[in-house]
Amino acid sequence: MSTNPTVPPAGPYVPQPPNKSGALKWILIGIGGFFVIAVVGILAVGMFVVHKAKQAGLDPDLIKRSPGLAIAKMAVAANSNVEMVSANEGRQEITVRDKQTGKVMTVSFEDAKNGKFVFKQDGKEATLTTNSANGTVEVKSDEGTFKLGGAAKLPAWVPDYPGSDPQGAFAAHANDGDSGSFGFKTKDPSDKVLKFYQDQLQSSGLKVTANLTSQNGTSSAGMLTAEDGSNNRTLTVIIGPEGGQTAVSVTYTKKR
Repeated sequence: MSTNPTVPPAGPYVPQPPNKSGALKWILIGIGGFFVIAVVGILAVGMFVVHKAKQAGLDPDLIKRSPGLAIAKMAVAANSNVEMVSANEGRQEITVRDKQTGKVMTVSFEDAKNGKFVFKQDGKEATLTTNSANGTVEVKSDEGTFKLGGAAKLPAWVPDYPGSDPQGAFAAHANDGDSGSFGFKTKDPSDKVLKFYQDQLQSSGLKVTANLTSQNGTSSAGMLTAEDGSNNRTLTVIIGPEGGQTAVSVTYTKKR
């Protein structure tokens, strides 16, 4: 039964990843470290490059010889929360310490030209691979995987909306379960999309616990949640108008 409560804004909605296990949290730390380096690498142009290079004690020759190591050093110099422990140009790696937690992480750039980085922390190791062709970032370790971007690969129990092209916001696989989110746009009205998910989820054994809609006179937004306690599955669908179409965002979890 539909009601008229306040629902999320009728614009694009990006769901936040649910809480992960300790293993996956460690993987995400690695991802965060990479993004610091990547963002600083993008911003490191013009006077910023010159200033940070001098601050980090770099010379132009190092940038030519080892751009990955040079950018990493600039990233550390630009981030007041971390400090350099060591840098090994021969092995193409740096070791940094988080000033707040005291955690030490080593990052290897040996295969950086192929978009591959290796993170080591507390005896654990994770490999981060970037793919500029499809815009994805993937992290793998013995305890889990995390993929960001690219076309989404839906679990068998998650309904695939007809004619849609789901793009993955993220997908995580850990020892304690799987989780992820994806989004797509369709020309179908929001009520048709909501009904599809409601019917499909109910037929597959999930119980719809909320089905909310909001009308602003010209378009509508909605949210649907469903769960299956016996199989530890939950799914949330959020819908809103965007650019004359219906934007759909789906978040799912399945615990083992």
